[in-house]
Amino acid sequence: MRDTSRSGRAGEREAERELSRRGMTLLERNVRLKGAEIDLLALDGKTIVIIEVKARSSSAFGTPEEAVDRKKQRSLVRGARTFLAGKGLLDRARRYDIAAVHLDEEGHATVTGWTKAAFNEGEYD
Repeated sequence: MRDTSRSGRAGEREAERELSRRGMTLLERNVRLKGAEIDLLALDGKTIVIIEVKARSSSAFGTPEEAVDRKKQRSLVRGARTFLAGKGLLDRARRYDIAAVHLDEEGHATVTGWTKAAFNEGEYD
């Protein structure tokens, strides 16, 4: 049985490398708030990017993007708003990306997709 926390960390590290390749700057990782966790926060130009990393070893239970359902989206929006308000950054432009990561049998991670602006925060007002 695979250690999901270890494989999740491998996925997050690979997503972090990918955001750097995309010209973004990492601001925070693994932000934990009551009822929410934000995997990665980055800066893309002047836009704050909240990144949900979903790692999968197979598509038997759906794609990584499908795993970020409305409940998870709502949690990310609430968490991001709380975190950014605490930092005085709530007025900044922001978007929500999903990094899809494939894990092979040895636990090596590869970013297989990056959905930019995966959902609209305004749906959760």
